[in-house]
Amino acid sequence: NGTITVDHTDGKIEVQDNMIGAYQLSLSAYFKSVFSVSSSYASVKIVGGTFRGNDLGETECIPCSSTPDWCKTLFLDFIPGDGTILEISVFDYNNGSTAYKIGGTRIKAEEVLKRKVVEVPLSNSLSNVLSCRLEKSMIGTEKGDLMFHIRGLDMNNKEPGPFGLGRSDPFYEISKKNPDPDAGGGESWNVVYRSKHIFNNLNPMWQSARLGLPELCFGELKWPLKITVYDYNRKGKHEEMGSVITSVEEMQNRISIRGNADRMQALPVTGRIRGRDLNTGFLCVLKASIGPPGDRKTIHGGRKVEDSKLSAWFCFSLLVLLVLLPLIVGLSIATEEEIKVDRTPLTTFDSYYEDYERDLNATLRGGTKSGYLAGHHTSDPQTKALNWLTTQDGGSSITTNSTSDLLQRYAMAVFYYAMDGDNWNQNTTFLSDASVCDWGSSYGDGVTCNGAGQVTSFRLFNRGLTGPLPNEIGLLFSLKGIYLSRNNITSIPSRIGSLRNLEYLYLSRNDLKTGIPESISKLRNLQKMHIQGNPLLTGDLDPLCDNVKAFFYGAADCKKADLICSCCKACS
Repeated sequence: NGTITVDHTDGKIEVQDNMIGAYQLSLSAYFKSVFSVSSSYASVKIVGGTFRGNDLGETECIPCSSTPDWCKTLFLDFIPGDGTILEISVFDYNNGSTAYKIGGTRIKAEEVLKRKVVEVPLSNSLSNVLSCRLEKSMIGTEKGDLMFHIRGLDMNNKEPGPFGLGRSDPFYEISKKNPDPDAGGGESWNVVYRSKHIFNNLNPMWQSARLGLPELCFGELKWPLKITVYDYNRKGKHEEMGSVITSVEEMQNRISIRGNADRMQALPVTGRIRGRDLNTGFLCVLKASIGPPGDRKTIHGGRKVEDSKLSAWFCFSLLVLLVLLPLIVGLSIATEEEIKVDRTPLTTFDSYYEDYERDLNATLRGGTKSGYLAGHHTSDPQTKALNWLTTQDGGSSITTNSTSDLLQRYAMAVFYYAMDGDNWNQNTTFLSDASVCDWGSSYGDGVTCNGAGQVTSFRLFNRGLTGPLPNEIGLLFSLKGIYLSRNNITSIPSRIGSLRNLEYLYLSRNDLKTGIPESISKLRNLQKMHIQGNPLLTGDLDPLCDNVKAFFYGAADCKKADLICSCCKACS
């Protein structure tokens, strides 16, 4: 059904006809040991099949647990029938020294996918069992991240202690419902996020967090999620305080509107009390917004997470200490922390994309321009792009396309009109009904995309582009390369700093006249910048120099006094 060319000598792999699907792997384990409790993590590699040699990475480390259920989802591609084999190794972190290998196994990816869940013994001991679940990553179409912030209210106390003065130490887990029932026919849930615990607080304000929609809900906003609150126990025997079944869509509809203790909007938590299902508290959703994909390491970035440096023997010693501690220090009295409004920023994510996406969604579905789309003249590129999107574009559907896809087409249309696309000196397929990934010129340059259909670069050398680069290119969050040398571009947009993934900026031999925007200092991943040949360009690039990496290469007209660039290696 397609053509595959594989040459393992130089790593060349060519696949046609969309034969590769994206899959996600989740892992859990059971260890039987009478001596100690491990602080374990898992590592996965592909050792057979077309993509052999690929390292899928590591899970987070779970301290002091004989039944680790790792949250981190590992993504992989493989071609069914190609004999892909996964090598999974489980280690005890061992307090930062050489990790002790608890065991390992090799298993065929296609077998796991077919059976959905496979349990296999680890090599070093038949009593240590590894559970693997493999399934397709996407059921829906949403590919961004959910930025969320949750707090608990009136949680049922599991640790009243003497005189009722003790308090629980709550944390919560988010689990997604598995698409297929377990072998027994019942529904099952897979943990995808685990918060930190908060000591002695029945109204915990947990930290804000961010999680990719493919790993959270298979890209389907209505997919069932379960949020379970536990009372933390250092021995790993956490006690459930209650749970609620919800979805990303419901979380967005239940955002608090009356401060951070809005019980009317909150999700009610239900738990078992004396054999009955009763209300055991509330979960207030303070934030639940969708944005472009970010760095997964900020959530479950490998094994070096909080408490991960606890060795097995340290965990054992800690348990002994906890038994003796009450005899040493006597009764301790815990008081509940004062509830305060959290006024710190929830995330460092650039809200420009979020706000623009919201405004476009409101404009397309409400018929009235709002926010960033309001106030433009009929001749402005933003107005032209919106009119094209709503009346002329045959490649998108307002009713079926996701807002993120529509926003990308809109941003590229703004770029076309802002750069006087009708007068470019080569015929192009810009503004055609095709995917933006296929927009280009007769010379073969144009737009390139990643596998998710997100624009990663545009290359238009000497094509007669004229005018100021629009701020809307800042909406292309996956953009890594801007190659627009030898044109008539007059300014760098103030929103250039929104392109956090940008690595290559080529704007040499243009007509840049205005100053350097301050936001350019946010381009921490920039590797090469060519802006020489713009004699009227002025400004200070040293704020950028303070943030880029040592291998950065810059070329600019920095021999003149009004353009400063101490990190540029080529000054003209």
